[in-house]
Order: sequence, then structure tokens, then C-alpha cells
Amino acid sequence: MKKIILGLSVIMSIALFVTSCDKGKEITNNQSTADNSFKIAYVMTDTLAEAYEYFNDLQSALLIERQEKEADLSNRYQALQNKFLKIQRDVQSRMMTPTTGQKKQEQLALQQQKIQQDQQIYETEMMEKSQNMTLQILDSIQNYLKIYNVEHNYNMIITSDTLGSQILYADKKFDITKDVIKGLNKRYRASLGKSNAEDNK
Repeated sequence: MKKIILGLSVIMSIALFVTSCDKGKEITNNQSTADNSFKIAYVMTDTLAEAYEYFNDLQSALLIERQEKEADLSNRYQALQNKFLKIQRDVQSRMMTPTTGQKKQEQLALQQQKIQQDQQIYETEMMEKSQNMTLQILDSIQNYLKIYNVEHNYNMIITSDTLGSQILYADKKFDITKDVIKGLNKRYRASLGKSNAEDNK
């Protein structure tokens, strides 16, 4: 969870910077600022990642899928181990000849290779799904900020986080994190047909 939030924060920082720079270029080219002032705001990416309901729902679904896959692999490994032990006991008790036991162990070794291959495929799939999830979240945030900025007209929206921030000081009045989270969750709930009674949270 922490790794995904960290990765999201890093990619979000780049994405928001690019978006805000494009916005700044548009304003400069059109000379649309009446007083030539430069408006800037910042978003706490770690707070946003933890409070954005869409992110939480995707993360929960991914976590459940991960747990199910790992449980399946664990059960298969355990069943295979039990078969190995049974063969050893059967050979030792002379219920099975050593030759037969060896052939059966070779068959189990092939099954073990198949489980290992499935595990590698699973790990690759989960990594891709995690990356796709991050891109989905970023796309959602960027699309919302474009709508948000129509009203607020910021030249640049930058990012910060609780740990490892490159911003040494920022006045809290420029922090729009809560406002952005509220808007994102309101839009997400609407897409699910849910009530927005929790907007004040």
C-alpha cells in the first residue's frame, strides 16, 4: 500500500507539473491575466491518495485479488509438499518401490515447475495491474483538475507530501488538497449513483 502511494505521489508530481505548465503556457500566449499575477496552489499527494475513494476502492479490489492468488499458490505448494512426503513415507515403509517413488517424484517436480511459472506470471500481472491502477487514478485527477481550474484559474498546481517534500515552506492558504479531495469524491460517488451526503467529511 505504501509503495503504491509513494509511486502515485511521484508520478502525480510529474503529471500535475506538466498539466500546470501547459496551463501556464496558454495563459502566457493568450495574455489573459488581467493583472499579470501568477496564481499557484499545491496538493498534498499522500493525503490525496489516502482520502480519494476511487483509489481506495481500486486498491481494495487489487488487494483482494492478490490475497486470493497468493492463497491459491500457497495451497498448491502445500498439496505438492504433502505428496512428496507421502511418497517418502511409502518408500520407507516399503509400500512403494524406490523406482516407482523416484518416477512419482519426477512427476511432482514437473508440477512444481508449473506452479513456479504460474507464480511468475501472477507477479507480472499484478505489477501491470498496479501500474494501470496508478495511471487510472492520475487520469481521473488530471481530468478533474482541468474542470476545477476553469473556476479557480491557477497558473500552476504543484505537489507536496508529508515526507520527502521538495517544498521547504508553503502558506496553508495555498493548500487546495481538501477541496480537491472533496470534488474528486463527489464526482466518483456520482458515477456510482451514490449519495454525496458525506461531502463535508
